[in-house]
Amino acid sequence: MPDDDKEDNMNVLILNGSPRPNGNTAALANLFAEEAKAAGHKVKLISIGSKDIRGCKNCDACRTALSGKCVQKDDMQQVLPLMGECEVLVLASPIYYYSMTGQMHCALERCYSYERLPKLKKAALILTADVCGFTSAKQTYQNAVIRHMGAQDLGMVTAAGNQRRSASTAAEIRALVKKI
Repeated sequence: MPDDDKEDNMNVLILNGSPRPNGNTAALANLFAEEAKAAGHKVKLISIGSKDIRGCKNCDACRTALSGKCVQKDDMQQVLPLMGECEVLVLASPIYYYSMTGQMHCALERCYSYERLPKLKKAALILTADVCGFTSAKQTYQNAVIRHMGAQDLGMVTAAGNQRRSASTAAEIRALVKKI
C-alpha cells in the first residue's frame, strides 16, 4: 500500500556540522546521502563544520532591503541558496558542550534572512556523542526547524559511544530515508 505522505524525488540538503571529515557524524551523514540518492532523491551534502560561518547579527538588512540576502560575506553565501531550495533538511551534528556545534547553530541563525525556508517540507536530525547529552540539540531542532519553520519531523537518530557505527544505527538511518 503506498504511503500518501511520501513524495518522489525530493531535494535533500544534509548539513554536517562536524569539523571532522572522517568522523562518526560524517559517516552517518554520508550513509543518509547514499541511501537518499539510491532512493532517487536529489541530494547535496555540505560539511559546514569546516566552513567560515558567522552568526546572525540581527542587522535586518536582509529584510529591510526585502532581498532575503544576508549582507555578511562568509561561506554561508554558498549554503543559504541551497537551504532556500531544499525540501528536506537534515541536520547532522556531534554534541559539543551539550549541544550542536557552533557552526550548526550559526547556520540555523542565518536562516533569519528567510524567516522560514520557503520550500522546506520535511526534516531529520542525526546526532553523535561520546556519551549522552542530546537534550539541548533536540530542543533546538524541535523549536527552530519543526515548530518555527513548520517542517514535518521525519525523526531523529542519536548514537552515543559504540552505537555510532553499529548496524542498528545504520538501520535507523535507512528508516529515516524511507520516510522521505
